Amino acid sequence: MCGIIGFVSSENTKAAVLIEGLKKLEYRGYDSCGIALVHNQEMALYKTKGKVKVLEDKLDKSLEGTSGLAHTRWATHGEPNDVNAHPHQIERVTLVHNGIIENSHELRKFYEMQGVTFKTETDTEVACAVLNDCMNKTNNKIEAIQKACTILKGSYAFGIFFDDELDKIYAIRKDSPLLLGEGKNIVFLASDCSAFLETTNRVLELNENEIAILDVTGITIIDEEGNEVKRESKEATLSLEEIQKDGYDTFLMKEIHEEPMVIKKTFHHYMKKSLTDLNDTMPSLKKYKRFVFVGCGSAYHAGMIAKTLMEQKARVISSTELASEFRYSNPILDDDTAVVFISQSGETADTLAALRMCNEKGIDTFAIVNVLGSSLAKEAKVFLPTLAGKEISVATTKAYCSQVAVLSLLCLKKAMEENKLSREEKLAIENEIERLPLLMKKYINQTSVEKIADTIQHHNHVFFLGRGLDYALSLEGSLKLKEISYIHSEAYAAGELKHGTISLIEKDTPVITCITNPDLVLKSISNTKEVETRGAKVFLLIREDLYSNLMDASAVILLPKVHDVLQGIVSILPYQLLAYTVAKKLGCDIDQPRNLAKSVTVE
Repeated sequence: MCGIIGFVSSENTKAAVLIEGLKKLEYRGYDSCGIALVHNQEMALYKTKGKVKVLEDKLDKSLEGTSGLAHTRWATHGEPNDVNAHPHQIERVTLVHNGIIENSHELRKFYEMQGVTFKTETDTEVACAVLNDCMNKTNNKIEAIQKACTILKGSYAFGIFFDDELDKIYAIRKDSPLLLGEGKNIVFLASDCSAFLETTNRVLELNENEIAILDVTGITIIDEEGNEVKRESKEATLSLEEIQKDGYDTFLMKEIHEEPMVIKKTFHHYMKKSLTDLNDTMPSLKKYKRFVFVGCGSAYHAGMIAKTLMEQKARVISSTELASEFRYSNPILDDDTAVVFISQSGETADTLAALRMCNEKGIDTFAIVNVLGSSLAKEAKVFLPTLAGKEISVATTKAYCSQVAVLSLLCLKKAMEENKLSREEKLAIENEIERLPLLMKKYINQTSVEKIADTIQHHNHVFFLGRGLDYALSLEGSLKLKEISYIHSEAYAAGELKHGTISLIEKDTPVITCITNPDLVLKSISNTKEVETRGAKVFLLIREDLYSNLMDASAVILLPKVHDVLQGIVSILPYQLLAYTVAKKLGCDIDQPRNLAKSVTVE
């Protein structure tokens, strides 16, 4: 959430460097933006509600400076408007901020009593006041930053200008990402290296509570004890190609088409030839008698699939927990429990807080994460990468599929250790994993969801039904539709709709039923009939071998038959295509849906 890009250069640099950096950070989600640019030791601020393009259009194309900070804001405290947009200034301090200051309300009251007049409703301006006060008392920038950070509660990544030293930027982070970049005659800080990748691919990590000082001589890093840290830059693992659309109209569609390659890459990372390779690429799971899968949003849905597979294949007790609820439920955990945390970014605030709680209790933690070097990846006992590559569209597709792939392998590893997987089934799964990428590619290119999309686009409410693993798929399908088309939808375990919610079914209400389990066909069809007889317009997503012409539906989409361990990877594809198609018909901003952020770094 929110995005930061800043630079210090030994020569005048076009403001376009900041604007282009902000454009690369748009995927994170935002509703206002702004820049602070320094030219001839004078600072100018430019801020606006809305997209980066609005800000760009306000700027003189020749505008340049030797240092600058820019920001995209996803509103937490205060409505999205020009005034609340970053950067913020109080006397000696100008800063941008990613994160949330949890004690900003009490600090605001305190400083108002001291005579400070606040111009905005933001928690960031309060942080600015705290830092300015600490600077006035110490007149030492490092000490002032450190003191301010002991007062501020919550999460933050700060980029800071002090008025007497506008040729330098100071930075510090806690529970929010911030990277540094080293180029020729220019240095950067950013929430994501994609923001400066066109200028340099040399990246420096900034650890929590370290202070970075950026000036014309380069980057200096100071640790918590005040000592200088020597750290070499590394080549970014991200390439320019990964942050370009390559001819697709949206990143979402590009990323859907990348799923076959991502699945192949992910599976081959863990098993070169056979499932036996998992003994070398994954740790032993023999000690664990219980698994808890923790995530938010799509990651939670991936965990639901893992819970089903772990119990069915390995016969080990498992549960799925929402990260935002997990640590407040005082969970019962012991040495025989493995807690598996799932996140695309590896910075999801609720998930990270839950992992830290488990670490404090001495519980074994696993992180299934897409971003190497992220907080979750670093802090978990075991890190299992998903290898989806950079995912820019806010609504996850390829990262979700790769999460399901890694979780499926984890379940298979445990099943083999528990001697629950026969040699024949093992060989069958290996063969299907080998053919899966080609099958997915063919399916994406040949599947049409137009008929369902043509109906759904005219409705305000849609219901998704499924049982077992299909219920988890329905939840993810419903979320995708909500995220990018803004159509209200709900997913229900198929047998539950009649326990109250069926009262909402009226003539032509769209209902989409997913069926991939042969043991649940008759039950699922019966549940679908219950809504059809009450006027619903029924659509069917069904495994090809389970379909019969006797099943009435307004449209039928056949799903490829694969082993049930892999079914969740394939069966989500039409849901993703459907959400994209409906959103496109409605003219929605598919890659950057309103109110959403890619990396949710606030609780």
